[in-house]
Amino acid sequence: MARELKLPINIRVDEELDAMITALAVRRGETKAEVCRRLLRRAAEEEYAEDSLDPVLIAVRKAMADTLKPVEERLAKINAKSAIASATALFMAMQVYHEMGKDARRLYEEARKRAVAFVKMPHDELEGVRDE
Repeated sequence: MARELKLPINIRVDEELDAMITALAVRRGETKAEVCRRLLRRAAEEEYAEDSLDPVLIAVRKAMADTLKPVEERLAKINAKSAIASATALFMAMQVYHEMGKDARRLYEEARKRAVAFVKMPHDELEGVRDE
């Protein structure tokens, strides 16, 4: 169903734009008015959609941030507790090795090398890992 055209708009264009509109009309078998309406509608719809998207995008981003913020904070707290527990265990192990008369530094460096290699190991290779 065609739209009823009621409202005239008068605009002035330069010769170059008029030539482009005329060429499009000839190629498509349309009137210049039809070409102008089609192009104007397409441009208006695109710009309207962009303008409408910004508030929606802002609202979605805010909702995501509000939802994720407590999770991020909880993960940060867990990470901090893990770091403290790890550092405590490392200090205790180093102290025990030192009190036993062992070279704690050498043991630490060897353990660190193995830990780094373990962390870098691809997940599918983990099942084959055994104690040496």
